Amino acid sequence: MSIKDRKSRNVYKPQMIIRLPDYPEYNHFTDIMRETYDVIIAHNTDEMIELVMGPREHLACIVVDAKRGIEMNFDMHKKMKDDMRFVSVPTVVLARKPSREDMLTCLREGVSDYIVLPDEDELVNLRVNNAIRSKDSATFAEIENMLTQLPSNIYLKDAKGRYVFATHYWHHLDDDGDFKWTIRGKTDIDIRKDKENAKLAYDADQRIIQTGVGTNYIIEEKSDGKTEYLELIKRPVFDNNGNVSGIIGLINDVTEQQLMKMDLEEKSKHDRLTGLYNKATCEDIIRAALLSSRKNDAHAIMLIDADKFKNINDTYGHTAGDKVLEQIGSVISDIFKGMDICGRFGGDEFLVLLKNVNSREDLTTLTEDLRNALKERIKDEVYAKDVSLSIGIALFPKHGKTFLELLGAADKALYYVKDHGRDGMYIYQS
Repeated sequence: MSIKDRKSRNVYKPQMIIRLPDYPEYNHFTDIMRETYDVIIAHNTDEMIELVMGPREHLACIVVDAKRGIEMNFDMHKKMKDDMRFVSVPTVVLARKPSREDMLTCLREGVSDYIVLPDEDELVNLRVNNAIRSKDSATFAEIENMLTQLPSNIYLKDAKGRYVFATHYWHHLDDDGDFKWTIRGKTDIDIRKDKENAKLAYDADQRIIQTGVGTNYIIEEKSDGKTEYLELIKRPVFDNNGNVSGIIGLINDVTEQQLMKMDLEEKSKHDRLTGLYNKATCEDIIRAALLSSRKNDAHAIMLIDADKFKNINDTYGHTAGDKVLEQIGSVISDIFKGMDICGRFGGDEFLVLLKNVNSREDLTTLTEDLRNALKERIKDEVYAKDVSLSIGIALFPKHGKTFLELLGAADKALYYVKDHGRDGMYIYQS
């Protein structure tokens, strides 16, 4: 939806319900009010009650005659005071002649203003508008106090991105512990310790003010050695003419949910049995590593296969087979640490990208360490004599520059080992 569409939907005249006798002064007042308000005339008290209590979204003010209000004991006004729906709607009374006694009676009842007509049109307008704003301000403070009871931080900003109020002051603000410090009138850049997130918030605010389109996003906050994740929900506030006059926002602490989501995402990248990367993740990371490699980098792809694994499953059962894979994965994880990338590539196949390999001798040493570590790990198992590893290796960039080229070369090297008795390693020869 365009900003123009949004404006057209938000343009409205606030409503004013008037119950006045038919006098020239009052009729002139009604004409003045029609320039600003959607004036609704109540012809009797019952109709006025029906109009006020009916479904109405933009009721700004009630206007009644002072004498009639006193005679009716301000029954309508009292009903409105006791109803939360009308807590922000003022009652203005009009009089044709000044009466100190009547004015005191009306003001003691809590009406917002007592206006004697005739008077200057501009002055009458100002007094009515001030009565409405005054009532709104009182309600604003009441709402602000109510919102502090919620765990979310609810805030309002003006059209320059400056805070008007916030229900909570969270701990990553730069307030220096000053109890007189206030958030009012300040932007995120003025008050937040994390200047990167402050700039993100400020820029998001400016886009909302310019476009009239809200936004949702999650930020990571690090403060006092603690990491938190906060969800920010921001929506524009429109004035009566459909222009963006500010921003209403909500901040929720979603640390627990975000950590759970991150944990699930991380687990989805790993093989459940061995804890190594799964095939898809391993392949993606290796591809990315190869693409970012420089001309003089020397890496190696190592394809590892558990020899006669089907025989282990058939002889000792699938539980034993799973344990063998788990032990192989554990040994691979222990041997290849740091920058190396390790994954379970298939049923009984494992894949490792060794970064910055210095020599073939290093590869020989690593593969011997791997095979010996596995034998040590399983020496007390019933299947110890049946478990061995065949390893095929391809070098980057000598045997290929892409993942598929290197994998193909390592696969050929692996089958060379398989064809020559298994339980060994071989570096591809082009």
